Amino acid sequence: MKIKELMTPVSEYTTLKMDATLSDVVTALADSKHRDVFVVDENGKCQGILTMTDIMLALEPNYKKIMGKDTASDILTNRLVGDLFAEYGLWGDTLAELCKKSLDINIQEAMYVPGENEFLNEEDDLEQGVHRYIAGMHQPLIVRSNGTVTGVLRLADLFEEIRNRMLTCTAEL
Repeated sequence: MKIKELMTPVSEYTTLKMDATLSDVVTALADSKHRDVFVVDENGKCQGILTMTDIMLALEPNYKKIMGKDTASDILTNRLVGDLFAEYGLWGDTLAELCKKSLDINIQEAMYVPGENEFLNEEDDLEQGVHRYIAGMHQPLIVRSNGTVTGVLRLADLFEEIRNRMLTCTAEL
């Protein structure tokens, strides 16, 4: 199966221009069935994506200090998490205060810009998508055709396809 057969077309997603704010994002998402927003330039070309995780990261700006720190080798113990909270002053303000402060954040500050190697192509086999998710790529996976963003491969859709295939195998036993 090819990626294009399972992807969700980009036309089903909300798009906002690069001068939008997080306030614009949350307002636009009220009428959207998806919780991600594509960020486009003045010509409508995709420049990045803003996911639920990106929005939550934008609420607490101190996460930017941690992103460069190598915590992958650390065991996520309660002590380590507590130390990170203290060292970087995470969530020092209440969620309500952080939400108010975040409304004027420009979308460019919060969006994720995928690297060239992070895109899937419509003609890629589905196994390539499975590999990208397992390898820990940013979610959702953005799909292109001839360099133009055409859709998204969502983890839930990919898992549903795998689950259905497994059920078929079970029925054959």
